Amino acid sequence: MTQAYAAPTKPRKTKAPKTTLEQQLAQYISYPDVLRPTQKSGVVVIQFRVNAQRELCRLTVFSQNDQLNNSLIKQLTGKRLAGYGSDTTAVHTVRLRFQPE
Repeated sequence: MTQAYAAPTKPRKTKAPKTTLEQQLAQYISYPDVLRPTQKSGVVVIQFRVNAQRELCRLTVFSQNDQLNNSLIKQLTGKRLAGYGSDTTAVHTVRLRFQPE
């Protein structure tokens, strides 16, 4: 009886990004001006897709404050994300946490 064993010479590389999605988004946004007078912290949920150029598109912000929604859409639309974009039909949902500076 003959037995064969496979021993890969190189470790498999994963396509997972080195930073999380939330960390990448945090680099692009600042504490919203609309929240500055109240100095409130809070959580906002956003949904978006990443196009073939790895840019954020079709952004939706789930907040009752239109100024906050528009501010986040303006700050994030078109920003690039590393490690995403291979599936342009995927919808990403992320919670953003804001804390006063």
